[in-house]
Amino acid sequence: MEIRQMRTFKTVAETGSFSQTATLLGYTQSTVSAQMKQLTEEVGTDLYSYQKRQFTLTDAGARLLPAITTLLVDYAQVKTITDTKRLRGHLAIAAPESLTTHLLPGMITRFRQQHPDVTLQISNATCLHNEDKLMRGEVDIAFMMWPMTVNNHLVDYDLGLQDMVMVNGTERPYTSFFPDHNATFLTNEPECSYRTQFENSAWQLHQRKFPTVELDSIAAIKAMVASGLGFSYLPRETVEAELHNQYLYEIPSDVTNRIHAHLLYRKAEQQRELIQAFMQAADNQLQNA
Repeated sequence: MEIRQMRTFKTVAETGSFSQTATLLGYTQSTVSAQMKQLTEEVGTDLYSYQKRQFTLTDAGARLLPAITTLLVDYAQVKTITDTKRLRGHLAIAAPESLTTHLLPGMITRFRQQHPDVTLQISNATCLHNEDKLMRGEVDIAFMMWPMTVNNHLVDYDLGLQDMVMVNGTERPYTSFFPDHNATFLTNEPECSYRTQFENSAWQLHQRKFPTVELDSIAAIKAMVASGLGFSYLPRETVEAELHNQYLYEIPSDVTNRIHAHLLYRKAEQQRELIQAFMQAADNQLQNA
């Protein structure tokens, strides 16, 4: 029985929701489900029922909850005792909306659990603006979404390929969009890397340049797509819930995806110890996602 399984069980019991637990703990919903299943198997009896989106503890689960709560309190006290060196300070982080909504919450949760005396400042802007803020020294870490980065003054930590998906309000073949003169691309700022990737692919492979409507947020893009006003091309993590609920539909495409997430910081960085600690939290989150 692992600490993370017990923490997940306690959070689900308190919230009554797998999806809310995933958000609070920085997991995917499938990870929460897997941990709950593993804990049930280790205990050897049903701990809960989940029917019609209603979570209920069984008698065994209700008896286990206070024991797990006590164990987690004891574990936190042990961690406090063994923390001989506690990091302190301030860390400023800039990230685009697409990464703030799904990648950062888990990293920040882990970092705060490990380093509660460090204050965090989070800001959102476009990738280019975030890089400018990093170069000017206004932030310590900048997150980007690019195929690659080339800047001799920055350290680039590649967080891996980010799954992208074309979405529409209804199901239809990808090839049907190209002869459709009413097909509209709903997207964000012109310098957005995945917007550029899609537009370049559509032009190079199909000689098609779609009319575009630029919107300020991914939430607005999703709402407009669901209303039938156009299609979009977004990071899969930002539309997973809508795809699952069939609020949006995936359109398989021939776009070659090269978009990676990146964590950047300056080479001559005075905050190196705090940055390394945040990168460790990021690594842990990615390994457990």
